[in-house]
Amino acid sequence: MCGISGIVGQGVQKAHIEQMAAEQRHRGPDATDTYISPQSDCALGHNRLSIIDLSEAGTQPMLDSTGRFAIVFNGEIYNYRELRNELSDYPYRTHTDTEVLLAAWVKWGADCVKRFIGMFAFAIWDNQEKTLHAVRDRLGIKPFHYTIYQGKFYFASEIKAILAAGVPARAGHGTWGAYLNFGLYDHSAATFFENISVLEPGHVLTFKAGKVTSYPFWNLVDAATHKFEGSETEAIAIYTDLLRDSIRLRLRSDVPLGVNVSGGLDSASLLAMVDRSPDIGDTLKSFTVSFKDTQYDEEDFAAEVPTHKNWQRCFARMDWKDLWDDAARLMYHEEAPYGGIGTLSYFKLFEEIDRQGVTVILEGQGVDETLGGYKYYQSLQNPDNADVLVYQDGSSFLEPDCITAGIREKYADYPAFPKPFATALGNALYADTRFKKLPRVLRMNDRLSMAYGKELREPFLDHRLVEFCFSLPDTFKIKSGNGKYLLRAAMSGILPDDIRFRAKRPVVTPQREWIRGPLLPIIQEIISSSEFAALGLFNVRAVQHKFDAYCDGHGDNAFFIWQWINAYLWARTFQVTF
Repeated sequence: MCGISGIVGQGVQKAHIEQMAAEQRHRGPDATDTYISPQSDCALGHNRLSIIDLSEAGTQPMLDSTGRFAIVFNGEIYNYRELRNELSDYPYRTHTDTEVLLAAWVKWGADCVKRFIGMFAFAIWDNQEKTLHAVRDRLGIKPFHYTIYQGKFYFASEIKAILAAGVPARAGHGTWGAYLNFGLYDHSAATFFENISVLEPGHVLTFKAGKVTSYPFWNLVDAATHKFEGSETEAIAIYTDLLRDSIRLRLRSDVPLGVNVSGGLDSASLLAMVDRSPDIGDTLKSFTVSFKDTQYDEEDFAAEVPTHKNWQRCFARMDWKDLWDDAARLMYHEEAPYGGIGTLSYFKLFEEIDRQGVTVILEGQGVDETLGGYKYYQSLQNPDNADVLVYQDGSSFLEPDCITAGIREKYADYPAFPKPFATALGNALYADTRFKKLPRVLRMNDRLSMAYGKELREPFLDHRLVEFCFSLPDTFKIKSGNGKYLLRAAMSGILPDDIRFRAKRPVVTPQREWIRGPLLPIIQEIISSSEFAALGLFNVRAVQHKFDAYCDGHGDNAFFIWQWINAYLWARTFQVTF
């Protein structure tokens, strides 16, 4: 797990790649190094977080045995041991998955990525062909940003590294328009910065002779073409086996592991499966966010998960002052809008993980989007409803009157997402997995975990599991009013029924209470400031009216308030005008 960066073009300068690498040192605190090609037409930077083979031999950028290929790699190839056995004739110098990736590229070229089980974003420079190849994993768990500026190609794990090389920071108005009008973000290749793009999930990019081309090596629709026609019992068995193997692979680590645990089914299932694994020791740590308000405190929920190993339960107890102090710092890391108190509390949780000396964390992300866990999935009646603008709990979350008329009129068209599946649920799950929900969550989680130099692994997003879920009939996902039915069934005999069938809680933080209480004067100061008015994005009078109404108890969803805060923090953090 690392930070990668690079510049391709004639006359690259070592100072620029060093500046890019320095900007991402938090992603890889164990080592930072750079590479300049013999003809000075490619510069690569790498920040290393040592996970597999902790020796200096694993330092990147890494060359293959011939010196033709140079790689910078962020992520994990979880099945690297199996691939290494298959590629046993390569002259290995390390025990890293990075060198296995290089060996695979030498033998199979870009097709090697189809064999990988993992999360990855990497770039390989070919000194012979003068070509840069870049790849991003199937679900987009790891980031890859790029741009062409003054004839050179720049890329990095984080946008701030590209800015550090001298690329100007400008607002991406189309992205901001979609976010403010429709609450959409991270749904396309465009970022919140003009002319800086993100490589789409499951894609290979090539830069050669000044031109960028890309193509998909994986497509979820094609992967789910063969529909499952077996029984429910067979589906449960296959799902359980896939999940067990996914977890087995993601327990491979030469540094300490832990598990993030909330009061939900997903993390409880993950913890229980890890607890039963023979591939790790008997002493492990779990991490849970805790609030003073008992209706949001998850300490008791986390303790209900039955375990056999010696688990040290660690809690990050949250206070509004601590979280708000992190708001601007988190924006620096996120580089884009984030999800309010929930994201800030998760950011704080990684501070506790860092304090406890754990480097690799497993979490239960991805079940809602693949097995129908959100409330609004159950209300879909026909395919035309799949784009309804409601939050995941079914509530309304936008206040269009607060946006200036110019922004509303210029970006009035809702993006047309594909609907390749035969049912409304199938299309809604696909839209959320590929465009609307999962991409933004993965971006947020990557940034806040890597801010502390921690590797976050998500076993439920193993592409084999995702493909299988999308091949299933809807009745295996939502049944008798229960979303995530297949996981609930798979956990029979592993989790108690009160956990298996516990309803999903729509609100897990005291966000509304804090906004109406201790955060009220801070938010009031922001929306009353000349800087906020100067953004030119909001009708300040309407903003004040809606905020007063919210604080008086009208409505519960504060998404639109965080739109105001996010825009203000982003512009201030990156010194950008709209």
